[in-house]
Formats: sequence, structure tokens, C-alpha cells
Amino acid sequence: MKKTIHNVLLFSLVMLIGVLGAACATKSYINVNYRLPLSSYDLKGKKVFLEIKDMRSDKAIFGEKAKAKFKNFTGLFLFSLSKGEKKNYVIGAFDLPSLFEAAFSRRLENMGIEILTEQKETEPVIEIDLQNFLLDLADRKWVAEISYEARLIQENRLLARETISGSAKRYKLLSQGDVEKVLGEIFTDMVNNLDFRKLFQEAEL
Repeated sequence: MKKTIHNVLLFSLVMLIGVLGAACATKSYINVNYRLPLSSYDLKGKKVFLEIKDMRSDKAIFGEKAKAKFKNFTGLFLFSLSKGEKKNYVIGAFDLPSLFEAAFSRRLENMGIEILTEQKETEPVIEIDLQNFLLDLADRKWVAEISYEARLIQENRLLARETISGSAKRYKLLSQGDVEKVLGEIFTDMVNNLDFRKLFQEAEL
């Protein structure tokens, strides 16, 4: 409950800053739209505790060339969700680890998996170790790179793992919407490309 209230307050703050800074060259936040895949209940009945760890050696969001284009960025991402033909709707404002937690939570729930609010010794843990997240400019293109390792753990034993990485490019035009589009595309791909069924099969759960 406290976390939900905190996210709502962050969202309100971001919107307020966005309105006050409308005249600025860039917004104080970046929109990230995540597209859920079709619902699948192959893993219905399973329970997991989800943990996101920011393991990046460099915590910078932007490369040197892109940094100058986002002078007003506060470190918060405005997360929206879309599914099928339904209209996008805003979930809230999150820092980077919480952004991944929000997306993976909805992906798991979309597969019928229950997300535990507290870690239990006998229940499996899905740990997402974020290794790279970078936005930059190269040859007049926005470049987005994301990589992470997913680990399925139970009773302190590593049962299965998978590494996901990718990049996307889009020509830089006049609006911030271009980087938001390329980020939304790669973010969706990186979250949806993780094969949870394979993880559970390898772990024999």
C-alpha cells in the first residue's frame, strides 16, 4: 500500500513538473509504453516473488551525446500499458528498477502467475539483474540498449537462468517522441522475450 501511494505521489509530481516546464526544450520525464502479449495461462497457479536488482556498473541513463538533449530529466519514467487494440493507459511514474518491476509484474500476471508481496523461503524467486540500460545518439540516430539476466531461485539455489539483450535505432527527428518510440519498442521486446515457461521447465517446477 505504501509503495502504491508513493508511486501515485511520484506520478502527480511528474505531471506537475511537466506542466510547469512545458516551455522547456525537453520534458522532465520519458514516456515508456509497454505492450503486453496475448494472455496465456500455461503457468496458472504458480507463485513467485519478483525482485529487480540494478547491477549496472554505470548508472547513467544517457550517453554523452544524448545527455545534452535531456537536461531537465528527473530520472523518472512515465509508464503506460497497452494490450491488443485497447487504448494505452498510464500506470504511474517510476525510477528505472521500478519501471522493470511494473512491467514484469504485469507480464507474469498475464500468464496466470501470482506475484507474492513478501518473499517466502519455500516459494521460487524470479530475480532480474539489470546489466545495461542506455540511450544515446549515433550517426543521427537514437540508440537504445538494454540487457539483463533472469534467474529462477528457490531456497537459495539457482535453478535456471537466461540472459536477454538487444538494441534498437531510430532516426532523430525534431521531437522527444522519437526516442520514446524506440525505447518503448525495445523495452517491450526485452520484457516479452524472456521465456518464463523455459525457466520453469529447466527448474523442474
